[in-house]
Amino acid sequence: MKKFILKVENNNPPAAVAGFMKNLLAQGVVEALMLQQNVKGGVAVQTLVRDPQSVDDANPLAPISLQNAARLVADLTYRGLQQKVGVVLRSCEVRALVELVKLQQANMDNLVIIGVDCLGTFDPGQYRELIKAGKLNAAEWLAKAANGQTAVDNIDVRLSCRICNHVTAEHADLHIGWVGMDVNSGLLVEVDDGLADQVGGLGLSDAGDQAKRNEAVQKLIEARTETRNNLLAEYSERFNSMDKLMDELSACIKCSNCRQSCPICFCRECVFLSPIFQYDAEKYLQWAERKGRIEMPTDTVLFHLTRVNHMGASCVGCGQCESACPSNIPVGLMFQVLGSKIQDIFEYVPGRDLEEALPLSTYKEVELEPR
Repeated sequence: MKKFILKVENNNPPAAVAGFMKNLLAQGVVEALMLQQNVKGGVAVQTLVRDPQSVDDANPLAPISLQNAARLVADLTYRGLQQKVGVVLRSCEVRALVELVKLQQANMDNLVIIGVDCLGTFDPGQYRELIKAGKLNAAEWLAKAANGQTAVDNIDVRLSCRICNHVTAEHADLHIGWVGMDVNSGLLVEVDDGLADQVGGLGLSDAGDQAKRNEAVQKLIEARTETRNNLLAEYSERFNSMDKLMDELSACIKCSNCRQSCPICFCRECVFLSPIFQYDAEKYLQWAERKGRIEMPTDTVLFHLTRVNHMGASCVGCGQCESACPSNIPVGLMFQVLGSKIQDIFEYVPGRDLEEALPLSTYKEVELEPR
């Protein structure tokens, strides 16, 4: 990877990034871009852009994520992509995309992955309120967050983000770095050698030594890894028996929001929406008679255990499931706790390597040995 500096003017990093994205389109480095843009209402949404003049509102560094964009890339590429498209993704999104490729739900042909540093995103509702109240300015937030200060007005980024130890995006063909940088002066642009000649001509300068940034990124990773390990250990105690798990999930209304928001749950038809789980009235009444009472809806714990069985090995910890839960159940942490146990058993890290086989697609005799 070759390193360049993208100059920032008027203390406005988002404008510099938007200008850089516009140049990528205008100079034909990519033929289309998928990236976040500001819209009315105080949020930033994913857009697919062909016209360079339609990139003026680009804000891919905004600390908001309405959904894990890997699913959108899967929709875009599932039936094949004939033109070169740049997709701006955070680490959890790139790693989820890698898993979806392995699951034959996405294709990386003709994709240019543009990674960005990420220290987390706010809950969309809180982000919108902060924007409306004038308490969150994207440029000012980046300057503070570059040194690890992510909270605004005592509101911090989502919990899953605060324990994420993936600051930079893996597998990127082009990466925009801002953590540990003086973002009001310049941003780091790392480019794959195959694109370096094209991208280097877009008004970039040589990066020089980046020891300070590297040190800052490493410190953040170490701090977040420690926080993550401690929190997952704490939550392991809350999920270590069926009774405790049932207590945690007692408020579940089986709305399927967690399934809908999960980038790894790709089934077009969920078994829980099939006739298998559509019971006759008499069945419900028989269960109620036998037990005295039953909770409605039924099968809530089974629903989550089935989800873990399907996606636990590939869970990237993006936390979108927890943000989508109307009952504020810590499902994001639950899936990370249960998923990490599966990942540890198989020594598997989701999104680490495109060539690394999925645990459920392989078999080794040692898997039967006690752990």
